[in-house]
Amino acid sequence: MSDYNFLMESRLSPAQFQVLNNLVRIAHAEELNLYLVGGAVRDMTFGRAAVRNLDFAVEGEIQKILRHLRLGSSKPKGHAKALHGWDQAAAEVFNAQVDQRKRSARIWFANGVRAEIAQCRRETFSTPGRPPAISPTTIFDDLKRRDFALNAMAISLHPNSRGLLLDPKNGVSDIERGEIRALHSRSFQEDPVRIYRLFRLGLRLGFKPEEKTARWLEAALDERAWANVPPDSQARELEAVLHEDSPDRVLKMYAQRGILSGLDRNLTKIPYDSFRKVHGVSRKIPGADPYLLNVRCLVGKLAGPNKNRLAQKILGDAKTAKMALNLESEAKKVGHVLAGSKCALPSQAFKLLSAQPQPLLLFLLAYFPQAKIQNRVKNYLVKVPQVQSRVPRQDLLALGVKPGPGFEKILERIFFDLLDGKLKTHHQVEKELRSLAGIKEPVAAPPPVEKPPKAQRGKRQGRLAKIADAVADRKRKSEK
Repeated sequence: MSDYNFLMESRLSPAQFQVLNNLVRIAHAEELNLYLVGGAVRDMTFGRAAVRNLDFAVEGEIQKILRHLRLGSSKPKGHAKALHGWDQAAAEVFNAQVDQRKRSARIWFANGVRAEIAQCRRETFSTPGRPPAISPTTIFDDLKRRDFALNAMAISLHPNSRGLLLDPKNGVSDIERGEIRALHSRSFQEDPVRIYRLFRLGLRLGFKPEEKTARWLEAALDERAWANVPPDSQARELEAVLHEDSPDRVLKMYAQRGILSGLDRNLTKIPYDSFRKVHGVSRKIPGADPYLLNVRCLVGKLAGPNKNRLAQKILGDAKTAKMALNLESEAKKVGHVLAGSKCALPSQAFKLLSAQPQPLLLFLLAYFPQAKIQNRVKNYLVKVPQVQSRVPRQDLLALGVKPGPGFEKILERIFFDLLDGKLKTHHQVEKELRSLAGIKEPVAAPPPVEKPPKAQRGKRQGRLAKIADAVADRKRKSEK
């Protein structure tokens, strides 16, 4: 049995682990049972796939958790600051979409973590392909209503049982066999988006459908169940595809199976080369997220109205859709300045690029081949973090300078000089720190006078005595 406490600490990114621990503290304070579920548990168990998103299930009202989080500049509505060990930075939310019907919230934290928090629910399907009736339930019933056994697992996050794996459908065995197993024969008819999900997960993980599941899948394809995917499920599946490492491979597979139009009837021309170009650039940049570029690739060949419609359908809001669709025009403006003399120094390029969203930087690398633009963006993405690690914050504190605006201004000046190569050695940095802080250089103590060894001292004294005797003799003779 795997140690899931160890897996959470080692497989989740530091930012993901911060978000998880914050939510654990909130749930404990609110006396809620919280669980990590779905894809994150599957990927940690599998061991070879990166954990993409965090999905949480809670036995109780999700609003008790959401009120502690910060959306934009708003303050948390709960008592977040009173929670022990609270990490306020990991509570900042860039965007949140709440689904009142499903009692769930999709959250994009400011530190880059994507998560979904949902109330444990039971789903009752009355009409295939139509949204089910929903009612609250326990974690075990919630797991049993999921799509595949390998996704029907949960890790308890309650302090008394943290790390305990719940696996009522034996998903671990399916992962060990490399199989995807649906939980009942009508699974694909009740929720046709599972057809797409099976193909996508199978391609990513290298898994095959279990024998019965393969028969149920073929029956659903023969019945064209994929043509009945609801619009919100279409959007969620397209979002998932565009978060894949190679969206072009997934979309090409859907096209070959003849089911691509089930996600949107206007998806007929897919720019596979553009997806590969974006992937080639983003994989070279640590932590790069090409999602918005992938959205732009997908909708780029569509006519104006359909382009805007599909972008908003996938992204969920007009503001983010506008950002994705305006990447090219904004990149042209930034690229023009970046290639000019105003960005000749690395610090000048930093001031320009640090104000831009990361998708725009990736767009510049993917579509602007000019040497100056390429070099300056790469320098910003690669060199800047290295230089930032050399900024002597602790040294300035040791000099007695108190934190505040002046403190940060000194560090900013040092950072820019390091970036531009004006300061190279630690001695130069230390000297400049003292100069900017108005602290004089310490006066160097004179070097100690070294006494000669005892043997040398005796010889020296003997020579001095002879010289003194000679001087005295000359003086006596002169007096005579």
